[in-house]
Amino acid sequence: MAVKMRTSRKLAIFFTSVPREKAIGIMKYFSPKTMEVLTAEIRSLGSVEKEVKDEVYQEIADKLVSGIDPTGGENAAKEILVGAIGESEALKMLERAQPRKPKPFSTIQHVAGQDLATILSDEQPSTSAIILSFFTPKKTADVLSFLDEEKREDVVMRLAQNSETDNEIIERIEEVFVNKVTSSLSTSEEEEKSMLGGPELVAEIFQSIDKETEDNLMEAVQNESADLADKIRDLMFTFDDIVKLTDADIQKILREAPMEKLILALRGASEELFEKFAGNLSKRARENMMEEIEMMGKIKKSEIEAERKGIVGIIRGLEAGGEIELSSGDDGDVYV
Repeated sequence: MAVKMRTSRKLAIFFTSVPREKAIGIMKYFSPKTMEVLTAEIRSLGSVEKEVKDEVYQEIADKLVSGIDPTGGENAAKEILVGAIGESEALKMLERAQPRKPKPFSTIQHVAGQDLATILSDEQPSTSAIILSFFTPKKTADVLSFLDEEKREDVVMRLAQNSETDNEIIERIEEVFVNKVTSSLSTSEEEEKSMLGGPELVAEIFQSIDKETEDNLMEAVQNESADLADKIRDLMFTFDDIVKLTDADIQKILREAPMEKLILALRGASEELFEKFAGNLSKRARENMMEEIEMMGKIKKSEIEAERKGIVGIIRGLEAGGEIELSSGDDGDVYV
């Protein structure tokens, strides 16, 4: 049975197991990119258990040169690289090929949102905000949906505020919290301080949750800080905001959005928004769209919201490609 491990790590074990001259001779034939990947693996390898080594040997070849224990590290990586590409290039590559550092709380990203919420319910809102700031917006939204309303509002308020926390504090929180969920622990020492949360994170979270929850949480933020609520709104672009776009932008959206998805998204939309799209269609296409909407049966609200989020995603993609600019002016309009 083959050992479950990245190919690059298996090769790192192989290269640190055979005589250096053989490793150098083989490494010369690899591309610079492959060399960088293998160098990073060798540097982070450390000692390898005999059982793992034997399994890797068996998988890579029937017979390997014996006599050298696969011990990686700085010296092993440098020695192999210097022999392969020379000292000058080796030093440059060693500088680039830094071992990967795990993101804080990465070991519990897979834990169910409800389970995380249960554990977080015993934590202070400030601590919960620090922990959730390292999760993806979608994961954070999932966890927040299982917190009680008062706790959820408090956590969101703290997430919305830009804050700076020492990595030493983050590591202590991680050690205590992760030990409640799993026995393994990964720490991060990327910088002396880390920026946590902010309006941008909350704006992303709000666009990953249902409309009712979003409205309730936005109201809570508004009551606490109108300025912060405005910043979050400025960073959000909703399906209803499409009415602010120009006809030229609507035509770009129509070229990208499948008509069947757009028809679902427009179900129950305002007349102004419907006309925004319909007015940019040919007479025949407009008639077909109206006919499709009229023939449509009952549709789940969740399906409509999903399609609307999909359309907003297309708009965000156009924005990222420089085809549409979504920026708010002082009068609340969008200029493109």
